Amino acid sequence: MRGYLTNEAVVVGVETRTSSPVRIPRDPTSCMHPQAAGLFPCGEGAGYAGGIMSAALDGRRTAAALADAVLGRPGQRLE
Repeated sequence: MRGYLTNEAVVVGVETRTSSPVRIPRDPTSCMHPQAAGLFPCGEGAGYAGGIMSAALDGRRTAAALADAVLGRPGQRLE
């Protein structure tokens, strides 16, 4: 990627000023996709945030829902 890749780069993360025009469905309580078990769509790319702060908060909420699912506590919130 011209202008982004250098010999000094360890990790390159490209940020754009675009938003996702789609919204991936998810259950409002479990944050899991209703037809794809184990899929937890979150953040701006999934259509649940509109900026860095809302994406961070949505990521936290979705991570808590994922932890609940892994630990067998569906419906409980870690928030």
